[in-house]
Amino acid sequence: MSASTILCGTCAWGDHEDFYPRGVKASERLPYYAKYFPLVEVDSSFYAIPNPAYVERWAAQTPDQFRFNMKIFKGMTGHERHLSAGDRKQFAPAYRQAIQPMVDAGKLTALLLQLPPWFTLNRENVDYLRWCREFFHDLTVAVEFRHRSWYDEEIRDRTLEFLKKEKFVNTIVDEPQVGDACIPTLPVVTDPKLALVRFHGRNTDTWYLKGAKHAGERFKYHYSRQELAEWIPQVQNLSREAEQVHLLWNNNHSNFAVRNAFDMMELLGQPFERAELPGNQLELF
Repeated sequence: MSASTILCGTCAWGDHEDFYPRGVKASERLPYYAKYFPLVEVDSSFYAIPNPAYVERWAAQTPDQFRFNMKIFKGMTGHERHLSAGDRKQFAPAYRQAIQPMVDAGKLTALLLQLPPWFTLNRENVDYLRWCREFFHDLTVAVEFRHRSWYDEEIRDRTLEFLKKEKFVNTIVDEPQVGDACIPTLPVVTDPKLALVRFHGRNTDTWYLKGAKHAGERFKYHYSRQELAEWIPQVQNLSREAEQVHLLWNNNHSNFAVRNAFDMMELLGQPFERAELPGNQLELF
């Protein structure tokens, strides 16, 4: 397979307060972001089913080659623990209608089904994943597990085979390895359309932080250039197996995510313009 397109970006565009110059309004942040990055993950679609007019605007505000991944609404992922599988399915038509403008614009690469820590390996949950795959049969869907039961050593290969058979993208994570609410880093391509890597940071002290006012408090971690450089061989391997490789940073504290995305683009030898960011001078030492 020929080498893929490797795209770097961040999870959400609105969290990086220090990235945007003064005077850039909230409505102007996405076009500004898209001047520097070719990819973004839409985080707001997790918290609420988006207004289709907003989705259409996001597509229109970005260059032709810009790409989006969109998180599936939390009412469908199991994060709302009081909802049964049947209840979760009722949100699917409205969510699909909401994202259609992005599909029509040809800018949606994948949906991300990020599952909660209590979505453990059992028959009901396997069946629900199959239902999701069937409902979004015409779209690329990535799955990110948040419970280690899916990747216990005795079941790991079967989980990966399940993802491959159902044509789910295996979401590869870089995250703290502590407790059951995390999964190991498994750089395995299960859908040749896409290899997706999400960088959550390695801050074990905050992985289980409760009561945070902002998600950035939990993912307060800045990757060193050495830590990112160690990923280069894995990224190159992934690029030989998938049509696209998406590298997304979720360490949305201060400007950590955008700085790390710029660092990786530089390490990969990609042409890019680095925005002036507070704290860049720290990289000199």
